[in-house]
Amino acid sequence: MATPARLAGVGIFVVVGLILFGSGLFMIGDRQMLFAKKFIIYTEFKKITGLQPGAIVRVSGAKAGSITSILPPKTPGGRFRVKFEVTEDLHQLVRTDSFASIETEGLVGGNYLGVGTGTDAAAQIAPNATIAGKEPFDIADLMQQLGATIEKVNTTFDEMGGEVQGTVVAIGDTVDNANTLIVDVSTDVKKMAASGSALVEDAAEITAAIRSGKGTIGKLVNDDQLHDRILAIAAQAEGIATGTNRVIENANTALDGFQSGNGAVQGMTASVKQTMDDARGAMSALADNMDALKHNFLLRGFFKGRGYFDLAQLSPADYRHGALTNGSDRRVERVWLASNGVFEPEPERPQEERLSDPGKVRLSAALASYLEQVGSSIVMVEGYSQQGTLDEQYLRSRVRASMVRDYLIAKFHLDPQATGAMPLSANSPGSPGQAPWDGVALAIVLPKGATLVPAKKPEPRVSAR
Repeated sequence: MATPARLAGVGIFVVVGLILFGSGLFMIGDRQMLFAKKFIIYTEFKKITGLQPGAIVRVSGAKAGSITSILPPKTPGGRFRVKFEVTEDLHQLVRTDSFASIETEGLVGGNYLGVGTGTDAAAQIAPNATIAGKEPFDIADLMQQLGATIEKVNTTFDEMGGEVQGTVVAIGDTVDNANTLIVDVSTDVKKMAASGSALVEDAAEITAAIRSGKGTIGKLVNDDQLHDRILAIAAQAEGIATGTNRVIENANTALDGFQSGNGAVQGMTASVKQTMDDARGAMSALADNMDALKHNFLLRGFFKGRGYFDLAQLSPADYRHGALTNGSDRRVERVWLASNGVFEPEPERPQEERLSDPGKVRLSAALASYLEQVGSSIVMVEGYSQQGTLDEQYLRSRVRASMVRDYLIAKFHLDPQATGAMPLSANSPGSPGQAPWDGVALAIVLPKGATLVPAKKPEPRVSAR
């Protein structure tokens, strides 16, 4: 039979064990935020890249909750819908213009869902709302594209290898021939110069001896009958010296010719330059041929279906006639924004404009409803201006459209090939109230069956045509 002391010891052990177990359970629950107040948010991705239910959710790097479920798309063209929790303590950081992205812990760590903080101008996100998802960077796709590019470069070098090798061999042979010719000529020139110098020295000695009266000729100089004959001999000697100098000058001129800008070496250099110019011309012609294939009526649809539609080459006239929607199942949604709500004068150059801070907020809010469709759509920024002459209207509308395009690409990481700027001057059919529009319009080319998420407090005016 157990004694009272033994029973008391067992009771104390059990109580202490329960206290330790409860403390550990509380600490684990607190670490996993089991007791924190949370709210639900959704986001969507085309690829989840290893993201799993239960993964951590971080808001600006701070641990905020976890993923509760991931619903697969119903069709191949759909998106994965991710449901996740965020602690109420960080609710004020998540705004309507926040976006979610799939991140990696370190270099080889697991994946987690990162949520960026929005701007102060945007409204706080409501529970059960959906924020935009930024598609993850896929290293496999990049390596596949890099491999295809390297293969094309190798093929081009293989095709040009024979021609380049032949050109280098020809250059080497030409240089060798030039060196051999210069060596041969230099030997002859040296001999001619040495002989000329000897002739000059001899002629100088003869002339000096005659004038000094030395030797037989010197004595004969004093003879009046032979005076004229001796003068003739001296003149002849000076003529020999003059002719020899002329020979030496001609030899030096010939040697300098090989090294001058118009010599044989320069001619070979010009030939090499012409060969390299021809090679560059061939590469330029290859690029022109590829561009012509993209515009060929037999292959144009093939390239357009793969993202080769060149918005920069689209003229305002073709754009007004519906070049982006004719013969397709697309429709255009427009958001009109007036110039006084988007632009402001430059402080140092009042005649020029820049995007204002309130204007950037309005542009972000205008595109917020279409962010889920932007990945498969074309975004055109239309510029309008009602001030000045026709050329001034065109230039101002072009500058406005380009500024807004650059801002949207930087803000929302849009595809530059699918985001264009279109200067439409003063012609603004379909504007609110059919009044002449001064400002910009965001034209989003959507599939006809696309559904939109309505934006809260839609400040810009929207029209469809």
